[in-house]
Amino acid sequence: MVPVRAGCTAYLHDFDSKKNQIRDRVDIVDLVSEHVALKRRGSGWVGLCPFHSEKTPSFTVSPDRGTYKCFGCQKSGDVFSFVEQRENVPFMEAMRILADRAGVELGRSAASSATGSRRSDIAKVNEWCTGFFRSRLLHAEIGRDARAYVAGRNINDETAERFGVGLAAAGSDSGLVAAALRAGFDRAALEAADLLRRSEDGRVYETFRHRLMFPIRDATRRVIGFGGRTLGDDRAKYLNTRQNELFDKGRSLYGVDIARTRICEIGRAVVVEGYTDCIAAHQAGFTETVATLGTALTESHVDLLRRYCDEVILMFDSDDAGDAAADRAIRVALPRHLTVRLARIPDKKDPSDLLSEDGADAFSALLNEAEDALEFRWLKLTRRYCEDGSPGGRREAIREFLGDIVDACRTGAVDPIRRGLIVNQVAALVGIATADVHAVMNDLESRKARASVDRAGVAETRVRRPAVNAMQAAWTRVLEVLLDSPDVWQSDAPTPDTSGIADERDRRIAETLFGLLARGTGVTRSDVLAACPGSDGAQRVTELAETGGRRGNHAATLEVALEQIRSGARAQCIDKVMETEMKAWPTGPPSTDDDPRAVLQRIASGHRHFGPRRKIRQRMGVAGVAGTAGRTDGPGEPDESAKTQ
Repeated sequence: MVPVRAGCTAYLHDFDSKKNQIRDRVDIVDLVSEHVALKRRGSGWVGLCPFHSEKTPSFTVSPDRGTYKCFGCQKSGDVFSFVEQRENVPFMEAMRILADRAGVELGRSAASSATGSRRSDIAKVNEWCTGFFRSRLLHAEIGRDARAYVAGRNINDETAERFGVGLAAAGSDSGLVAAALRAGFDRAALEAADLLRRSEDGRVYETFRHRLMFPIRDATRRVIGFGGRTLGDDRAKYLNTRQNELFDKGRSLYGVDIARTRICEIGRAVVVEGYTDCIAAHQAGFTETVATLGTALTESHVDLLRRYCDEVILMFDSDDAGDAAADRAIRVALPRHLTVRLARIPDKKDPSDLLSEDGADAFSALLNEAEDALEFRWLKLTRRYCEDGSPGGRREAIREFLGDIVDACRTGAVDPIRRGLIVNQVAALVGIATADVHAVMNDLESRKARASVDRAGVAETRVRRPAVNAMQAAWTRVLEVLLDSPDVWQSDAPTPDTSGIADERDRRIAETLFGLLARGTGVTRSDVLAACPGSDGAQRVTELAETGGRRGNHAATLEVALEQIRSGARAQCIDKVMETEMKAWPTGPPSTDDDPRAVLQRIASGHRHFGPRRKIRQRMGVAGVAGTAGRTDGPGEPDESAKTQ
């Protein structure tokens, strides 16, 4: 065995200590609640899974164990694996994110292990830059005109402070780079965060200049990017951070960090288009408002909002925008079990204008009068096709409308109950029987399915999981029992040889588990999770422990499984012995005393267990054929067929 250096041992001990500190300080319910609306159920919490789209909550959080599990997609783990899976980052990056949250200093050694990922660095640069932009806005001279613009939009100082509104000063050098270098950041970090850009000729320049700045935060309040509204005559009225490791405007909603709590409380979100519209709505008391970042409603937006509420009201300001919003809402929201209503602002006003001119009551009335997206779309189609009142026009309207519904249902998982509700609603809208709606939709679905198969040319194939032999299944049961109830392990029991575990992940967990059990100081699931970094390991530990908890009868299950493992190990040992013995006679035995059948018989007699004896006797038949070729006599044991005759 290679000796472990004392310094390495000390580092590993410090690393585990940091992990345990983070796990103790980060409440898993608080962490998950930033992404999912949780409701208490017994001693745990339940909500919609943040990793896949679902209608019925199947995602559970256990604060006592510090774990989560989705019974729909089977993802599970602890706080570290949750951040890994949610943020799509490696373990060390998740550890850095949680360390910042918990106020735990990792130190240079731990932090340096997170090479290749810049997400935390970008977030830190963005957080610092938010303060820098804010200071520019509040500067007596530099920010005078920008503050006047903010006041002109009826945004008060308190609201501007809450949203972190700032200023990117005019000119080619606003002092941003120099201030960032003094703060310890380098130019590479500023470029990674898209605060600096390079022109085609290689010149580096500041991305945001002479713009009112709106920091964009995610649900965990990290600053993931910026939006800038021009204060001059720039043709690009709004400019957003480019997509990077941390920021994706198609997956982000402005104001979600502030609006999330209120959305969960009332089960509704209001979606507007602009930063100032969102800020004005919050200032007027509509704190469930968020804004898209210059994009239409996307599947990712719907998935994000669906975790907090079941109804969304989209606000738009023109007929064309209304048509586009309705089409998009039906396509992305209908199959995801999210009800979408559309509120059209009159006189081509935007929400902030409506609030400043007509007040909060008018805004509230508009929300209350919002139309269901399906109803809005149907009314538009009937106006287009049925102006002359002809039956043909109505048939075309119905067919196009149901085609929209079929397309929406085909893009997502719509269960039979949801489909029935949709059909009932559609039947009431178009004024025909539900059976007729079913018939038309089934016909359209069949045609679209045939067209898809024809284009694809091949059918989808099923992937079969490899079978698991008895010995591996026994190892799985051992891990299930000991991870759920490690106290059933006898402290004086010999540690089994884990090298026979085929699955590398399970073998690593077993080595960790038995190493902890050997200390004899008591083992908890958190101890195993702390020693098995990575979302994959944490998920597997949680799965095994959850199954063990449901299995029960731990002591008897463990005893039987260990005996199966020992028996399997003996059988493998016998295979090796027989292989060695058989190699001694490549062309037949030299004498009757060395007949392989006699040798194997002696081996069998040394085993008191039925399984190994049976396996040897099965192999003896093969040995007899190979070892006695051409012989008609000998002291070997007659084969089974001879005995029965």
